[in-house]
Amino acid sequence: MGGLRVLPHYFPSSKSEKPKRCVYSVVSASSLAETSKVLEKRFSSLGIRSVRLIDPECYTLESLADSLYGSEHIGIVEVKGELNRMFYLFPEKIELEDALEFDVFTPEGLKYLLKLICKGKIDPKKHKRFSMTAFLISLSSGFITSLFFEPRNYWDYLLFSILIAVLVLLVVLLIGYPFPILPFKGVKLVERKKKTISKNILPSALESLKKNEIKP
Repeated sequence: MGGLRVLPHYFPSSKSEKPKRCVYSVVSASSLAETSKVLEKRFSSLGIRSVRLIDPECYTLESLADSLYGSEHIGIVEVKGELNRMFYLFPEKIELEDALEFDVFTPEGLKYLLKLICKGKIDPKKHKRFSMTAFLISLSSGFITSLFFEPRNYWDYLLFSILIAVLVLLVVLLIGYPFPILPFKGVKLVERKKKTISKNILPSALESLKKNEIKP
């Protein structure tokens, strides 16, 4: 019976405790130093106190999970330079450009998410491509089935349909890793329908930097 008690953490329900909302965004920067100055100035103007980590080991990033989980909202900004990268983590409700949002139900789930982020397994741009790829695979499998397969009877059609469905599922799982397994770790990807977050950091913070970069 003891093992059954952990199930709500991995399969969140309405009876689970209120999840923490984690927002993650990646910024590519030609100059890590200049970008960090702009971001930190913006953080300061909004009253946000962030933890900055430069090229951290994954266990260092994961060690912040327990303290961050104490907040209802968690913001993570990764700044990628040509050779180095930097993380900003803060317990704030914010709006991040091209971000992924997650509902996190346990400290262990947040630790797992931070581990994937550190290893580069969570990529907002890759997730967008994955959604389109999964749709195209599903569409093409149905077209190929109807074009090349003529079932002799109902059972042939049923078995072939099941086989195609299993193959499509396996391909989608492989392409979409690690997103399909996140719910089993206490993390749920949230599809953003509209912007309801209060503090807009990245667009205004990086606008002046981008203007300076395009000057001759």
